[in-house]
Amino acid sequence: MDTESLRIAVVLFEGFELLDVFGPVQLFQAVPDVTVAFAGPTGEPVASSQGVEVVPTMPYGRIEPTDVLLVPGGKGTRKLVEDESFLSWLRGVGAQAPVVSSVCTGSAVLAAAGLLEGYTATSNKRAYSWATSFGGDVSWRPEARWVH
Repeated sequence: MDTESLRIAVVLFEGFELLDVFGPVQLFQAVPDVTVAFAGPTGEPVASSQGVEVVPTMPYGRIEPTDVLLVPGGKGTRKLVEDESFLSWLRGVGAQAPVVSSVCTGSAVLAAAGLLEGYTATSNKRAYSWATSFGGDVSWRPEARWVH
């Protein structure tokens, strides 16, 4: 029986956290039939919080349908939650992905985009107060390390 590959798209932005991207990617790459793509603002390299630059597979505007959308955290999330153009794009892409996920303060970005309304979420405990200030109908869990 032929099975299609599970498609995962990771959203890169200036100031993303390296571990939030490449921790999960290392795990995903070990799973058969999983492909990972990196979406960035343009085709140009995107700098992490640590200064490491990553070349995206595609610009935001050319992201293909994906099974899983992953939004990492990082210092750059502080600007993204105020970037209405980015949030509008994320809303559209997220609405079409069967699974939308985040790591750390990426949950604040998802909440700011309205993608966590009616869902349970958590975030980095050091940034929890800030992250939970986004979203209207989000059931934030302060003690959780992860939620489904």
